[in-house]
Amino acid sequence: MKRITILLIVALFVAVSAFPQADAGSAPLAIETLNLLPKRGMEDKFEAAVVAHNKKYHADGAYIAGLRKIEYGEKAGWYVWVLGPTAYGTLDKPLGKTNGHEDDWNNTVDPLVDQYGPSGFWNYNADLSYGLDIFRNSKHYETWGVNLKPGQYYRFKELAGKLKKVYESMKTTAFIVVENNLHKPDGADIALIWSFNTYADWQMDPGPKATYEKMYGEGSWQHMIDDWMSMINGYTSEIRSNIK
Repeated sequence: MKRITILLIVALFVAVSAFPQADAGSAPLAIETLNLLPKRGMEDKFEAAVVAHNKKYHADGAYIAGLRKIEYGEKAGWYVWVLGPTAYGTLDKPLGKTNGHEDDWNNTVDPLVDQYGPSGFWNYNADLSYGLDIFRNSKHYETWGVNLKPGQYYRFKELAGKLKKVYESMKTTAFIVVENNLHKPDGADIALIWSFNTYADWQMDPGPKATYEKMYGEGSWQHMIDDWMSMINGYTSEIRSNIK
């Protein structure tokens, strides 16, 4: 959404050791992503095949997965298959060939794929995130991939914690924070996600300024923006749709 310039993204690069996995009391959760480009003219069949595969093998539980379409951004037209959030231990026991899982993908999805793109490996920060159920039920979401300046994660964590409280009080929009488990020079260290259901809502949304200042005081929104701008090197953004 139009988040003003506050949080200049899957997304979705510093080494995992640079980030705490989660605060005390919260079990760390992993997210795997895989970029896919369907064959030209086969997009509808590709979506249907992946959705059917997910309903059969990834509907819920440890192996829950979903399909996202990149509507706007540098990779518009690509899709992202997302596994999780799930316990890290789940990754040690992939479904593989269990109950025909691998064959189902190879026979129904793979023939419709033109290219397999990069994969991602993320840490879902439950302590800084709000509204996972809201996100899963939303039609669209905006995601920002943010490159932090060295040593600024502690400041980001404080800022994100305040924003989480704001979105919790509003109860209408998901605010999700994931951290990159893989290192890439000048890549995204964190990804931020906001849900929305219509582009009309997205266009009109000024961000949670009023609620933020009600909670933290007049002028606090601009102070937060100034702090944010001083802790980042840059960002990229995409708008995606949840395919169901």
